[in-house]
Amino acid sequence: MHTQSESALAPLPLPDAPFLAALVGAGGSGKSRVARAFPPDWRLELDSFRQQASGSPGDQTATPTAVTVFRELLEARLIRKMPTLVDSTNSERGVRAYLLQRARHWRMPTVAIVVRTSLDECLARQGARPPAKQVPPDAVTRQRADVPTTGQLIEEGFDAAYYADELDLLGLLLRRSATADPDPLNDVRHTFGEDLAGVFTWHNGREHGFATGTFAVADREITVRWMDDGDPYDHHWQAQLNQACTDGCPGPLWVKVNDAADVHSVYLGGAPDEPWCDGCDSHGLAVG
Repeated sequence: MHTQSESALAPLPLPDAPFLAALVGAGGSGKSRVARAFPPDWRLELDSFRQQASGSPGDQTATPTAVTVFRELLEARLIRKMPTLVDSTNSERGVRAYLLQRARHWRMPTVAIVVRTSLDECLARQGARPPAKQVPPDAVTRQRADVPTTGQLIEEGFDAAYYADELDLLGLLLRRSATADPDPLNDVRHTFGEDLAGVFTWHNGREHGFATGTFAVADREITVRWMDDGDPYDHHWQAQLNQACTDGCPGPLWVKVNDAADVHSVYLGGAPDEPWCDGCDSHGLAVG
């Protein structure tokens, strides 16, 4: 593996026009990590289609169905001249020939990126995965044996071919991330998970260290707020309880929430922590 001190990493020489890029490597070689250097909406991943078809990304019996879905989406993207990254093993020459044929038909440049990882490491990574995500060892062994060289890929017809470890893919990812617009749901996603972030709406920005928002599905909702008191180790999230202050104050009751389980407790009428009232600034109130 090259380092900056050993040799300068060349920037990835992507074509100026939209292109079709194919990752080439055995299961467990690290293709998914390489794929993350590219915009996520470019990615066609055979494993994800197997997951949708069978519940397991490593279920090889679901491959025919996954390939059918993949080809339909590939054709749709090529027709529209959309840049596309094929995130699958692509170790079989017939599979690569199909990609090349469709790209030539739509006059799209082609790039191959070879992820050259040893068979032992590929197998070790598979062993560390959950059973549902494992590819059988015999399949990994066959895939690794079939991985071609960059020279062979050029001979097959790819316009360009590179070894992933010779490219500055980390730099590509860093440049893209540094110029991306901040995701306003990052903190929601980190604290409460992807699904709840998908039904969350901010009511206002966080310019002054305070904001409110709601989780809402089909007219049922929970209001939460984010507060920054300047202490980076303090917890920032509270949820509004559907109860009144026991002191008769009209102010709403709030309770600290750490995760989705706490929000669920509030939704069911519980209080995972001691609530307090904004109106009378009371803490440790009994909820009744």
